[in-house]
Amino acid sequence: MAKNSPWITPAAAIARDFPAGLTELSPRAQVNLRGILDESSFMTAVKTATGIDLPITPNKVATGKDHKALWLSPDEWLLIGEGEADALVHRLENALTGQHVAINDVSANRTIFELSGPHGHHVLMKSSEFDFHPRVFAPGDCVQTLIAKSQAIVEQVGEDAFHIYVRSSFSRYVGAWLAEALAEYGAPA
Repeated sequence: MAKNSPWITPAAAIARDFPAGLTELSPRAQVNLRGILDESSFMTAVKTATGIDLPITPNKVATGKDHKALWLSPDEWLLIGEGEADALVHRLENALTGQHVAINDVSANRTIFELSGPHGHHVLMKSSEFDFHPRVFAPGDCVQTLIAKSQAIVEQVGEDAFHIYVRSSFSRYVGAWLAEALAEYGAPA
């Protein structure tokens, strides 16, 4: 569990009223990593520290035993995992010593919502300009976009399941938006 686990997000105040299919997940370790992809030593060191190969294809997710990496840009990834972010940061710093990198614990920066059920794609398409149709967005994909005018990262984690990473300060607003959009499809409270 991330060390900020007792922290209560603004969305917690309305989470009990979320319809079925929308939940706020418990905090996860979130580490932003920037590095030079063209250096093989960078990729090798990250794999040593995390057990995963960073995705090099835009908007893809690589998943390992304890961590996953979301591609954010050609030199930036968001690493997500269970446990303390400090431990992951320490492992990355040790493995990447001497390399030109940036490693930052951003665990308290974002709230994670899980949107699940048969209407997830529809709710996302209603909430964003990005095309979340299943023919173009599938499990293992991620994208940075706007959800209800708020910056978000959306990751499809299953056929009908999504993780939506939203800045904590916007979590109540986005949570209410998603709840209302989901309720329009008949999701029970």
